Parts: sequence; structure tokens; C-alpha cells
Amino acid sequence: MNPTASTSPALRESARRDEPGLIGQAVLRLMALETRVDAVHALSPRFRLVSLRSEALRRIAHAPGDKVQVRVAGMAFRTFTPFRLGEGDDSLALLGWLQGSAPAARWLGGVAPGDRCHVLGPRRSMDLAAIDRSTVFIGDETSLGLALALCGTPLGGLDTHFIFEVDDAAEVRSVLEAAGRGMLQHAWLVERRPGGDHLDEVEATLARYAGADSYRQYVLSGQARTIQRLQRGLKAAGAKPSQMLVKAYWAPGKVALD
Repeated sequence: MNPTASTSPALRESARRDEPGLIGQAVLRLMALETRVDAVHALSPRFRLVSLRSEALRRIAHAPGDKVQVRVAGMAFRTFTPFRLGEGDDSLALLGWLQGSAPAARWLGGVAPGDRCHVLGPRRSMDLAAIDRSTVFIGDETSLGLALALCGTPLGGLDTHFIFEVDDAAEVRSVLEAAGRGMLQHAWLVERRPGGDHLDEVEATLARYAGADSYRQYVLSGQARTIQRLQRGLKAAGAKPSQMLVKAYWAPGKVALD
């Protein structure tokens, strides 16, 4: 992996100004788990891998597909899918995408080793460990952590076909290669185009998957509109709702869907 990422002084100063007041601090002591940022790696210009550590994590059950909510500014929390890096039971890793100027992006751009990080969870979100069959995983930049969590299940995502809708295929490819999970390095990356016609081929591919194997599992995550469109296509091809695990992380004009 790349060396520890440098952080923006302006973003770090903004983070200090965003510290909660006395009431907020009291609420955090009651409700949140305080972790420390162990390392921050820049996997590409817009992706950060953040490693968190806390002895309390040894006492908290964590299953692949769980979510955590991280305090990114004041009392604002944003959701990430954590995964194990193999460093021990006292650590979790988060893979985040710096998109725009949203609070989560500002936090990712300014976070540094040694920082306090308040976390709610882990909590149940998507039960990836229950997957026991051939799977098609569809997501986008916000789904890479979920994909890495799937690779940490007993089956390890070995019989999984990964498809990601992305802005920059070359950047995401470099992130997947840096993550070091072989099955993800063969993912199909589909670059977005205005009007959404880039999804036509994805729909056709999913219809072929559904026609070839009526027992197959589908994991759909990422942008709400993409998920809705691909769900309709899968149902039209004969896939049942019970075969689909679905989680919308964002939609244009909306924040913090999950």
C-alpha cells in the first residue's frame, strides 16, 4: 500500500472547529465508541483507507456486512462498511471515497494517525456471511468497502462476479489492486455516461446471469436510481426478490441514506 497519506492543514483546522460542545461530548461518551486512527493510506487521489483501533473492538461482535457510523463533523455521522485487515481483533478498516465537499469527504481529507474517531456500531446492515451460492455483486465507489467485507466471508467472494459503476475506471482499478484481494482485481468497471445508457450492457449481462442460473444471489448497493433500474431488469429476467440483497447508500440531492 502507499505510504501514510498527507492531510490538508485547512481540513484539520476545520475538524478542530467542528468539535462538539459540552452536551455533545457527554452524548458521545454515553453512546459512541472512541477509537484511534492507526493509519491512513492514500490508495489513489480520491480514496483513503483508514485503520481504526480500540481495545473495546475485541469485545464487540463484528460480522461481514455490518455498518459503522463515524462522526465526521460536530454531531454529524456518516455510514461506512468496515472490514478486517488481518491486523487483529482490535482493529477495523474503512475505505472511503472523497466525493465533493460533503462532511464525509472533508473528514477523509483531513483525518490523520492519532486522531480520535467516534463510532456508533458495528451494527447489522447486510448479512454477507449468509451467502452460500454463486453471487453477482453490483455497486459503485461507495460499495468498495462492502465488496472487501464480502471477500472476508468464509467463501471469500471466490464465486462472485463483481461489477462497479464508476466515474474513473483507471483510478478504481488501482484501488482494487492496492487492496490486494485477487478476485476484485478482475471486477468489471463500467464508466458512467450521461443519460445512464452505460447501464444497458449491465442490464443485459444480469439478464443472462438470471437466465443461466435461477439459484444465483445478487448484491446490489450504491446509488438508489441504479439499484432500482437493475432490480426491475432482474425481476423481468425471472430473478426473485428473495435472491437480492439490496442497500442504497446515496441518491442525487440526498445524504446519509443509510
